[in-house]
Amino acid sequence: MPVYKEEAPSASKYRLLQSEYSESGEEEAVSSDALGIEDIYILIGVGKAQYICWFILAMIAFFDSAQLHVIATIAPVLRCEWEMDVKWETLINVSVYLFSAIGGLMFTKLPDIYGRKKILAINTAVLLLFSCLSAFAQNKIQFLILRSIVGICTGITLPTCVSYTTEVVRSTDRETGPSIIILFANFGIFFLAVIAYFLLQPYGWRWLVISISLPLFLCWVLFVFFMPESPRFLVVNDRRQEAIHAFKRMAKVNGASFPRNIKILGNFEEEPASTLEMMKSGFLKETILLSIMFFGNLLIKFGTVLFYPLALYSGFCGGSGPPPDHSCLKIDQESLVELAIATSSCVFAIGSGYVAAKKLGRSISLKIFSTASFIATLFLFKCFSNTATVGLFFLVKLLTNSHNMVTNIIVPELYPTSFRSTAVGFSSSCGKVGALISTGTVYALYYYNPNCAVALFAVNAMLVTVASWIWDKETTESVISDVLEKE
Repeated sequence: MPVYKEEAPSASKYRLLQSEYSESGEEEAVSSDALGIEDIYILIGVGKAQYICWFILAMIAFFDSAQLHVIATIAPVLRCEWEMDVKWETLINVSVYLFSAIGGLMFTKLPDIYGRKKILAINTAVLLLFSCLSAFAQNKIQFLILRSIVGICTGITLPTCVSYTTEVVRSTDRETGPSIIILFANFGIFFLAVIAYFLLQPYGWRWLVISISLPLFLCWVLFVFFMPESPRFLVVNDRRQEAIHAFKRMAKVNGASFPRNIKILGNFEEEPASTLEMMKSGFLKETILLSIMFFGNLLIKFGTVLFYPLALYSGFCGGSGPPPDHSCLKIDQESLVELAIATSSCVFAIGSGYVAAKKLGRSISLKIFSTASFIATLFLFKCFSNTATVGLFFLVKLLTNSHNMVTNIIVPELYPTSFRSTAVGFSSSCGKVGALISTGTVYALYYYNPNCAVALFAVNAMLVTVASWIWDKETTESVISDVLEKE
């Protein structure tokens, strides 16, 4: 049975080294000391090095998220410009999530093999290139191909960023990085709605796509020239001299003392695991439960985005008139403002999910948010006034995204460094499949019977709740593991 390879921080060594530095007033060579990764991060502390890392990765996630969601914003304009029927519009919308899921499933092993920095740098460059090229697409086929490649890149970005941010601090500070990444990813959706308000009508969809693509170049430059490789990845892959160099670089930026001659403790496996091997490594139950949670959460998250305007402004729940038909409709400024308001709940959810996970623990937070979300979803079967309906949708999205925030904290701290990116990518892909299904089915279910769409949300909320109550692994106080040791 595989067990975690944990390296508990050595407080005595920390005090010994600190006292030696304070007495000498300079960085003395401590040739006899061999420290674990956790000990080294205690020496380095949390400071400018981590803040710079988190900021650069957060900005990459910010514009990556905008790229993933821009299709839903400009689809009505493309429908008019290229005279697309409902099949083509659905295909373009679905293809983004489909290829993003493929990217998460097939290519997130690459950062575990070749390194976080190398793969993320290549991925960001490809994302920048093909997102810019898609702004010059002359027909729907060109656009579909280019945005499919963009979709693959978005499937790689978030898992790599989340893994990266977890690996530049000690275990006790690990929640901060993933929380910042998810926060900025949601800000990216909000930013997209805001920038669309100013650009989409006056200048057209091409300028909107360019405006969310070009900033990736600055992100790429900052990332390549100012970011070190993940020290944990380097140690796990037995590149210890490079890891020591990265640690010293971080210590210098933080203004922390660091011994000149240091050895890193630990025996590590070099081979990263595939998705199948990951499940066989004692994580089968956790992987299945997390997959259910990610799938259900993102199906509800993206499904309610589509369902919200239908329920509010058509004949369902107090609206007037039939649902909008599939025709060439003008996107007015008011609808873009409503989109911004609807997505703002995602931003609030990051804070509530982070605080709950920190104060209450991961396991109890999962149970509270999932149960409350399921109950709130059931109220969608009943019609209320427009104001109450808006508030109810806001509440459902808030609770669902809060639960999703907690799962995003759990995944990188549960799985070891040797296949952390693979694990995060698999979980993210399960969520993308949920988003894909919601995109393809919510409209169809709504036009057949609105309550069928609500039932889809309720069933998935129930499954997420059941998975959350089965979940029995508390990772709040655990030390970040780097490899698995087989007994």
